[in-house]
Amino acid sequence: MAIGTMTGTSIDALDVAIARIHGCGLEMTVELVAHGQTPMGELEAPLRAAADQTPMTATEFARLAHRFGSLHAKSIQSLTNTYGVTPDLICLHGQTVAHEPPAGWALLDTAPLLPCFRCPIVTDLRLVDMAHGGQGAPITPLADWILFRGETPRVIVNLGGFCNITRLPGGEGTWKDTTGRDVCPCNHLLDGGARRWLNQPMDPDGHHAMKGAADQVLALRLADELGAKKTDASDQPRALAQGDEGGEFLQALESMKHPEDRLATLSLALATAIADAAAPGEELVLFGGGALNQALVKHLANARNGAPVRTGLNGVSLFAREALAMAVLGACASDELSITMNGTTSRRDESSYLDGKWHLTHH
Repeated sequence: MAIGTMTGTSIDALDVAIARIHGCGLEMTVELVAHGQTPMGELEAPLRAAADQTPMTATEFARLAHRFGSLHAKSIQSLTNTYGVTPDLICLHGQTVAHEPPAGWALLDTAPLLPCFRCPIVTDLRLVDMAHGGQGAPITPLADWILFRGETPRVIVNLGGFCNITRLPGGEGTWKDTTGRDVCPCNHLLDGGARRWLNQPMDPDGHHAMKGAADQVLALRLADELGAKKTDASDQPRALAQGDEGGEFLQALESMKHPEDRLATLSLALATAIADAAAPGEELVLFGGGALNQALVKHLANARNGAPVRTGLNGVSLFAREALAMAVLGACASDELSITMNGTTSRRDESSYLDGKWHLTHH
């Protein structure tokens, strides 16, 4: 059994997934056993402040990382105890508070986990890729290929704080035919608009956006500025969660009188940017909190001109994918696979190092 965890750039909850893995390497098959979410609670504000580059003392950072580690330990123990599972491997993403390759920091102190589990624990899976000149992101394409590949080409779309995609080949396509990239800010903008115009933390299910009338011309202009036409890896926007998520686009919408129209236009702009990142006819499979936004999903479906759009796949729910992907990537790293791909996140050749930082148990 492998455990994976993820918080993501939205910093709203800690996701934990339990995976049953059969086989090894690229031939492994994976079953999602359980998924749980733990609210960030009092940790949300300081973690968000750290990601926003708010100055802190070294002691404050150390205490925050330790408290975050304690939340991981309690959350994993709660889920494994509920399902009677003893983990064989734990893979932890941590909270990205800096990403400027080759430097980066996924904040997390693993010390609170060490007395609780007797299995290998791995963190910082991005580091080897960044050491070889890569971005270390997006990190999930290999896991997506293992979990979701099928007979026809499809695009796995993460509608999280930032939108990223994995394009999976169909039929006889291989892992080497898989590509992935960041697209544009997503929930950062939708939630930012809700805070700004509705005085609410979010627009639940896109309710207000569904009532508005979108400005087609403005939406197309914003979609282009958000990066809809950027396909080259060197020209991709980065998902840093450091105040660079495109908040200036919200100001461009404030010439519209009604908040509902602003949110409708924003949803259309995002849907256009995301839809243009996929080839015609490719199936879109949506994951992440943005998949609950009815306006965003409606505009995505319309932009695809009849190409299939679905939410979730292979028994993996909207919020379980990223934590499950971390469990899969931890298992792949343990099997000595390079978890990132040449040409998408880096130009790396085979490395003599295992991906990640490892705590290994005595045998």
